[in-house]
This record gives sequence, structure tokens and C-alpha cells, in this order.
Amino acid sequence: MKKLLLIFAILCSGFSFAQGIILSQENAAEKGITPIWPKCDRSRQTPAQCFDNKLRNHIIANFEYPDIALAEGLEGTVTVEFIVDKKGKIEVLEVTGAHRYLQREAIRIIRAIPKMEPGKWGNKPIAIAYTVPITFIKP
Repeated sequence: MKKLLLIFAILCSGFSFAQGIILSQENAAEKGITPIWPKCDRSRQTPAQCFDNKLRNHIIANFEYPDIALAEGLEGTVTVEFIVDKKGKIEVLEVTGAHRYLQREAIRIIRAIPKMEPGKWGNKPIAIAYTVPITFIKP
């Protein structure tokens, strides 16, 4: 709950245009609210399962170990906090962990997530916050 309030406070103070409700992934899942990844509306999986699978596959398919990080022997886990806003676009909120070269790659991967149908509370689109760890292990 504290994380949700912190995210909400940051968005309201820093981005006056981002007004509205923001749910954490956990709260959204409890309420059965999730953004719809492209083509997940035709899936046999629940929207939340499809979202999770598509996100995992997206990270794997777009993952590129930065050359400079390989040369310097950098490894670690980068945690990216982002929202799928009420227009279905991705906004990165915070990136922590590992080296900045690895953080940049994690941001690139998350920003490459396709636009999707936003989560809805009733008929009103809402933003949903997610936290994703991306682990970099030298090949």
C-alpha cells in the first residue's frame, strides 16, 4: 500500500496531466483488472495470464546484453517500475539495481512494450503500476 501511495504522490506532484486512479499490479489483480496486451483478447488464457506471458516473452525476445557491460564483466538484477497509463502507453517510473549500463538496457526493453488497451475500472480507463526484475548474467 505504501508503494502505491508513493507512486500516486510522485505522479500527482510531478505530472499534473497524469490525474486519476493508479492501481498496483497486486490490487489490480485482486479486482480482476488488467491491461490487454495486443492479441490477448483472442487468447484462451485470462487477460492477466496472457499479459504476464507476453511481458516475459517480450523481455526475452528484446534482451540484448550491452557490449560495454560484457567487456566490463557487469552482472546484476535491475528492477524497473512502470505504469501502463490510462491511454495504454508505458511510462517508466523508477529503475534501481545493478550498473547504469544494465539499467539503460532494462529501460529500453520496457519502453519497447507495445501500446495496449488500458485496464478499466467499470468503463473508466485507469493506470496500473508494475514492477519487473530483469537479471543480467554474463553468457
